[in-house]
Amino acid sequence: MTKKVISIVSVLKPIDDTRNYEKIASSIGNTNKYDINIIGFSVKKTPDQPNISFYPIFNFKRISLQRIIAPIKLFRILIKLKPELIIVTCPEILSVITFYKIIFGCKIIYDIQENYFRNIMYSGAYPGLLKYPLAGVVRLNELICKPYINGFMLAESIYDQQMNLPRDKTIVIDNKAYIPESLENSKNKKSNLIKLIYSGTIAQHYGIFDAIDFVDCLIEHEENVHFTIVGHTHQSNIYKKLLKCIEGKSYITLKGGTVLAPHDQILMALKDADFCLLPYQENKSTAGRIPTKLFECLAMEVPMIINSNPTINPYITKNNAGIIYDFQSKFCFDVNDLKKTYYGINAAEKYKWNTNIDKLISFVNRIIN
Repeated sequence: MTKKVISIVSVLKPIDDTRNYEKIASSIGNTNKYDINIIGFSVKKTPDQPNISFYPIFNFKRISLQRIIAPIKLFRILIKLKPELIIVTCPEILSVITFYKIIFGCKIIYDIQENYFRNIMYSGAYPGLLKYPLAGVVRLNELICKPYINGFMLAESIYDQQMNLPRDKTIVIDNKAYIPESLENSKNKKSNLIKLIYSGTIAQHYGIFDAIDFVDCLIEHEENVHFTIVGHTHQSNIYKKLLKCIEGKSYITLKGGTVLAPHDQILMALKDADFCLLPYQENKSTAGRIPTKLFECLAMEVPMIINSNPTINPYITKNNAGIIYDFQSKFCFDVNDLKKTYYGINAAEKYKWNTNIDKLISFVNRIIN
């Protein structure tokens, strides 16, 4: 029996992106019913997995002329692969995929991993006046292509409220934690240090500089502290400011920076930490969202120090998962809280990706068939 072909497509996500590859593609591929191909950004080492082929056809800066011609390269690949289902993960290529559907016929799932309109408008990642036309084009593109989309997968339930999507076509496949087997049973390395970590995207509104200020104050009260920053930023001004902020501080280590840190490296560092810092600031781009990092900490039972947030606070309190702290305050922090015991209610399994697999496969089967 000939397997049906599914393409998972993104312009900016690497071909080994955690959600696209490790979660969605691997889960669908393990059914042995489909041939999966992932089209995306180039990486240093292409993964090797049965039933999944990789097409690293993009390699450019976030703001680049090459990004304008990316849809042409994508269209050529789609003609070659002839997918019966396309899972698209970014709005700027929705139009070319819709065009492909009109000419050749296929089903489309729009995997909404972010509210891209809000990201462009409020995150600070795009320069002043440029963000307005970009955000407008993104939202217009989503509206025009909406009637041609067969299904909407949401990484966050809040997007359903923000984007007014058709309920009969929409499902929430939240970004629960994918934890490799090699880390499932590993133990923290014993150390006299209190190991703190900030992981993932390095950005102003994610509170990176609030985290550094917190550690600078903490080191005055507790000498045995080390802070690791592992992640990346696309913003050169943020990177320069970061380097200046950590210069000469032996208690802070930076891994990554302007290059993408491999997800397994991030998880290893997270697993080895005593506390993860989540100093997210209030921002319209992240309002109502549950960060993947939260699920990863809950799944690996890594305690967190986190800004108060009405969406996230219940996860912390009901799981005894850490400390809710105001990172904007003038260091009113009880150092003894770092030595308390957290978790202990054995709820880690429900925050792992495995709990999403049956729902994902059922949705994909329904759309493609």
